[in-house]
Amino acid sequence: MNEAAKMCREMQQYIADFRVNINVSYIQIMRGKMANKILFAIQANNLRPESICIEMTESGFMDMTPCFCSFRKKLNENNIQFIIDDFGTGYSNLRYISEMNPDYIKIDKDFTARAMCSEKDHELFRKIIEMVHSVNIKICIEGIEKEEWDCAMKEIHVDYMQGYLYGRPCEKGAFLNNYRNINI
Repeated sequence: MNEAAKMCREMQQYIADFRVNINVSYIQIMRGKMANKILFAIQANNLRPESICIEMTESGFMDMTPCFCSFRKKLNENNIQFIIDDFGTGYSNLRYISEMNPDYIKIDKDFTARAMCSEKDHELFRKIIEMVHSVNIKICIEGIEKEEWDCAMKEIHVDYMQGYLYGRPCEKGAFLNNYRNINI
């Protein structure tokens, strides 16, 4: 947590509105004190709270326990975005969108690939995006690897996209060099 916050602060020297997403599991949240660890990392690194986004992986059963509700309340009170990651996998349930009220959801790359190869899956994909947008939640589409996928997502008005089309994981120096070359 602290390493991610430290890196975020360092990157903000070059990119003022740089944000970092940190993956947290439901189990980590249920063990307690995760919200305090997040707040401590933000304060220790002199970050604005909106610089950190928490992605909860959706790989197992999740429920609205008092511990989880307290966690969500602390994030909301401190203007820290909450994201459900890998939506469409695991124990995926539309109830999570309603009960957990995320700032946005990330649709898993495997679901994206199926939607780009099947008319039926594409229509389902489009309807899910419409439904999620209808309750004022944003969507990030994972796994964008081809230009035509980028165009298709823009046509259905997704909010964010990520994937190898835009860049591959790299070390900090390579990222900064690439960023400087784009913004010259």
